[in-house]
Amino acid sequence: MSNSKDKRIKRLKKKHIWPSVLGLFLILMLFALLIMLALGTTCLDVVQRKVNECSNRSAKIAGLYEEYNETSAESITTSVLTYMDMETDIETVAVTDTEGGEVWSSDGSYPNEDKMTEFELRQAKFGSGIQMLIEEDEEGVFSEDENTLVINTDIISKLDFVSLLNETDVFVDGGQASLLQLKVWYAVPVNHLNVFVLNQINVYANDLVMLLVTLVLFIIMISIFALYYIVSFVSVIVSIRKTTKIIYTDMVTGGDNWLGFVKKGTSLLKRNRGSRRKYAMIHLRMYKYRSFCTCFGVQEGEALIEKFYYALKKSLKYHEVMAYHENAEFGLLICYNDEQQLRDRIEALKSTLNAVLPNMKMYFGVGVCQIEAGQRDVEQLYNNALIACDMMGEDTENRIAFFDEEMNKQKLWERKVEDEMDRALLNKEFKVYLQPKISAMQEILAGAEALVRWIHPKDGFIPPNKFIPIFEKNGFILKLDDYMLEEVASLQARWISEGRKIVPISVNVSRAHFTREDLAEHICSIVDKYRVPHSVIELELTESAFFDDKKVLLDTVKKLREFGFIVSMDDFGAGYSSLNSLKELQLDVLKIDADFFRGENVEERGMLIVSEVIDLAKKLNMKIVAEGIESREQVDFLVEQECDLIQGYFFAKPMAVEEFVEKYKY
Repeated sequence: MSNSKDKRIKRLKKKHIWPSVLGLFLILMLFALLIMLALGTTCLDVVQRKVNECSNRSAKIAGLYEEYNETSAESITTSVLTYMDMETDIETVAVTDTEGGEVWSSDGSYPNEDKMTEFELRQAKFGSGIQMLIEEDEEGVFSEDENTLVINTDIISKLDFVSLLNETDVFVDGGQASLLQLKVWYAVPVNHLNVFVLNQINVYANDLVMLLVTLVLFIIMISIFALYYIVSFVSVIVSIRKTTKIIYTDMVTGGDNWLGFVKKGTSLLKRNRGSRRKYAMIHLRMYKYRSFCTCFGVQEGEALIEKFYYALKKSLKYHEVMAYHENAEFGLLICYNDEQQLRDRIEALKSTLNAVLPNMKMYFGVGVCQIEAGQRDVEQLYNNALIACDMMGEDTENRIAFFDEEMNKQKLWERKVEDEMDRALLNKEFKVYLQPKISAMQEILAGAEALVRWIHPKDGFIPPNKFIPIFEKNGFILKLDDYMLEEVASLQARWISEGRKIVPISVNVSRAHFTREDLAEHICSIVDKYRVPHSVIELELTESAFFDDKKVLLDTVKKLREFGFIVSMDDFGAGYSSLNSLKELQLDVLKIDADFFRGENVEERGMLIVSEVIDLAKKLNMKIVAEGIESREQVDFLVEQECDLIQGYFFAKPMAVEEFVEKYKY
């Protein structure tokens, strides 16, 4: 799979979960910050309110000493004690004179002013100010700014909410246990006295009701948002899985498609470290699938593919994968121990497929690529197996072909030929070679056949069997045939202008040309550009052309003969319906295939057939050309049988035009 394709698939699969994760993180952080602010603000408010209450109580007690004297001392003391009984948060009241002398104390204790830290209480409603005195060996509780008293952050750590929840039933002296208890001296100067009031600042659970309510609301909100995002995550994950399943699902079989096969196959090969298992890539192809669809319909064809898929799927073992490729082709990645076991396994797979429709004979071709250690490119490995299957064709049923490097070289050669064929045609690298046709009776030049040779600027001479089959497969043979016809017509025109002797030159016409109904007119248009008599151009068609559109072939041959061209049948006897083609085609020349003169029993059987063919052609008013002649005995036999023309290495090999002219003084 290409990198760009792989990236596009990955982007398609992604649902971008990170925005949801980031959103949840930010919301949780926001809620945590709000909770901390609520805790801090609520605690500050509660403690500040308690401090203000202590300040007010201290100011009230100090107010009793505004007109203090010896006569009023007792009544003031009684009033103070009465007030202390009413305000349980006041622990001690002590009075000193301006010089520090002890005047009176409710419990006999006085503050140690030498070890006190003073804070001015600007909220006080009595006199010029009230001071809070905190002993230095206590943890700092308050800090001062310009306008008010602010609780020190250390107090927050003293609020143990877990203890609060666990100890709600604990009471001290009939009251609820405090979460926080501080003892603070308040110093209030009154006339010539200093009034000290030791206050207890107690923070109880009911003082934090709003905090608890806020906390519960925040927890509920967090839970709702967390639930929402959890549902969102689950939805995204389910969506990703659905998307992934769609991406890797084949629409015909419902199983893994080719992308899934490549992904799983690559993963298997990566995990096969140290080559613990031997793997082979299999390309399995059903021949004549399109014929099946033509007979039974496309839906039945797809149903057959689906049955094939699940039959093969059941045959797979652990650590093996497969997928439908296209056009009744399957890719399989299977394990094996040795080559014989692999062959047996493949035969078993083909038997499994034949059992799907037991009443119908089906044919399969199999290409195999045995995977070496370190090979992980599933696409390339499958392509190798595909090449092996292509190289063997469809001639023999149920064959198995193993990939080797020679096959790869052949494919690379085909690629090279296809890349350079247009340039070669434009640069006239294809050269006309002529092989003489000799009169059997007189042994003089009576004609020639134009054969193509490729003279490559780098590779030199390239024989026709290295490129003609490729051109026939990819259709370039049509351009090459036109090129050769034009080169021969041009050559004949030049020789005519030079006053040379002219003999007919035959040019091959590929069966691919007979798909066009105006072929005769097309050939005429090429030849007529050079004003060459049609009689000096012989058009050779192969017997295989008879298996295409018969009507077009018959009409084209008829027109060509009417236009004055000589029409011949090449390789007569190489096909399966030679006599039938002779019955329907009106031809001028019959070329006997060279195979009749090769191999064993030539003298007995081959020559007998040649003799009968020549006799038949004579009766049909056709000339006979025997090709592939390599010995004097064969020549003598053909002369005896009154063969017209002989072509073969005995007289001459194909040669360049210049050599042909020099040899025959043409």
